Order: sequence, then structure tokens, then C-alpha cells
Amino acid sequence: MVEYYKKTTIIITAGPVGRSRWKPTCEVKFKKYAREMLKNLELTLDYDTPEQAERAGMIFSKKWVDAGKPAPSKG
Repeated sequence: MVEYYKKTTIIITAGPVGRSRWKPTCEVKFKKYAREMLKNLELTLDYDTPEQAERAGMIFSKKWVDAGKPAPSKG
């Protein structure tokens, strides 16, 4: 799942944890001082389905962006 949100690219994937649980992997790409940066965010929770894990990862990543992280780029 990929979404462009407030000048960032959020990429969410879900991987298996054990036999029937799923955990999201969150990557946020953004520019800072003309450099492209990549931030990996980790959730400690796991979910019943890959779709639930991806939705939770997207919500978590958007909240991270909304909290001002990354700081807005100057320029």
C-alpha cells in the first residue's frame, strides 16, 4: 500500500508473525535539505489480517507526519 500524504510517500507492507498474525512495516520517504530521507517506523502490535496491519500502519504513519515529523523542509 502506497500513499502520498503531505509531501511524503508512505509505503506500508504486512508480513507474517507466527502462523496467523500480521505485522505492518512502515516506511516514510521525505525530502530534507534537498536530500531524500527514509524513516522506518515500527509498530509493536500485530493483527489478524494483512489488510488490518496495513491500515493500522497507514494510520500510525500519518499521525507521525501530522505530529511534525519529519520537520518541514526549508526550501
